Amino acid sequence: MLYMDNAKECFASAVTVPDFAGDKTEEHFYHKFAGMIPDTIDVDTLVLAFKMAFKDEKNISMFISLVPRYVRQCSSKEFAHEFRMKYNRQVLGLTQEDLPEDDYGYNEVEENVIDISNKDEAEVLAALYNASTPVGMGFYQYNPRTWDKEIAQLYIDKMVEKDHDGSMTFGYVLGRPLKFSIRNNLAYVAKYNYENEEGLAQRAIATCPNKGISYKNTKKKNS
Repeated sequence: MLYMDNAKECFASAVTVPDFAGDKTEEHFYHKFAGMIPDTIDVDTLVLAFKMAFKDEKNISMFISLVPRYVRQCSSKEFAHEFRMKYNRQVLGLTQEDLPEDDYGYNEVEENVIDISNKDEAEVLAALYNASTPVGMGFYQYNPRTWDKEIAQLYIDKMVEKDHDGSMTFGYVLGRPLKFSIRNNLAYVAKYNYENEEGLAQRAIATCPNKGISYKNTKKKNS
């Protein structure tokens, strides 16, 4: 079981994130929340605590989806991942799917810059789209349907405006913050990981098959 240490102190010292600078609603909520939880807490109990706390609060719609982003600032990567998955399902009601178990690897040429020359760009877009979850106003556009390669390719062909060099930039797509770009067969995913989860882009891209290679055995992929 995963635990978050110094939880009470962490939430008691929370400050408003830049997304809503100037509005103290989020900050006040976390300070109050700190009084409800023990100093060391497991994932399931923390999710339950948030569910209980939100029942008595108003004006939380602006930051309720940002809670996993805050939790990852003061917990381990493993804790933050499990919390995000359970929080999204149990609190936000998202039909978030686990990543496929296939692991074809990825080539990261520098931090958060991934060479996808051996991947299909439509496969990459579909994988990143499916792994992302909406935040803030994105819930008004959210569509729970997952994408496959064909849908992603149609989106690229019909909706994406390519730059003169063929590069593509993705922002919010049906409420999901993709926030990545593809240029010269390189995927720049730093903003994607910030909006969603640390290392999520790398794990999602690793589920995309490599071109021209037939795989009989694949390793299990952690979601």
